[in-house]
Amino acid sequence: MQRYRWAAFLAVSMLTMLGLLYMQYYSEMQREKYEQLTRQINELKEIYESTARELTEVHEENRALLRDLEEALTRIETVEQRNSELETILFNQRQTYQNAVSMRGSTMPVLTKSSFTAKQYERAWNSLGAHGLKGTGPFLVRAEELYGVNSLVLAAIAYLESAGGMSKLAREKNNLFGLGAGGANPYQNALLFSSKEECIYYAARLLRNSYLIRGSRNYGGNNLQAIGPRYAEDPLWAEKVGRAMSKIARAAIPGGR
Repeated sequence: MQRYRWAAFLAVSMLTMLGLLYMQYYSEMQREKYEQLTRQINELKEIYESTARELTEVHEENRALLRDLEEALTRIETVEQRNSELETILFNQRQTYQNAVSMRGSTMPVLTKSSFTAKQYERAWNSLGAHGLKGTGPFLVRAEELYGVNSLVLAAIAYLESAGGMSKLAREKNNLFGLGAGGANPYQNALLFSSKEECIYYAARLLRNSYLIRGSRNYGGNNLQAIGPRYAEDPLWAEKVGRAMSKIARAAIPGGR
């Protein structure tokens, strides 16, 4: 009986030892699996973070590319708009120039754009010796913008009426257009202006509102031939202005360029 109990004790002890060994082995296996899973998770985390960084960099690069593309498109639109504006300017200059040099200035519609520049007018005044009109280029251009009156027409009337800006009215009254200079005492009756700029704007406004708008007080047509009988006493006034247009156009744009 004693031997049986000892054998049972040994058996229980062996089973307990085996159980403990199994638990230790199982625990070690679980620890290794945990460590392996932890390493895999860390590797996956590093891959995820690396991929996220790469995606962020790619996203930033794409945003930068989009900004560059938008800026490029804006520049292209600006260039296209500028080219369109230049084409319009060149077309207006060409039309006005051709009308002037072919002596059709007196029959050309006055409410048209010449698109001549201030620099071109200053070149013309230097070439023609119209020293009294120097500095008026910007005002002629601005008058066209404000009132729609062709600036070459304005320039030609001023050139003719003021003898190139050297007449007494031009020098002493800044009156380039002979405005009000009628009756027995033309000088006394002529309007006085504080500057040539004021005179140019006044003349442009007067032509538009009193001579060129249908239904206005002196309206007779849209060209110099129609304006002449109501504006000047000289029956050849329109033709003389037309010849002045030709001279100024040729001087302003040598060779028609």
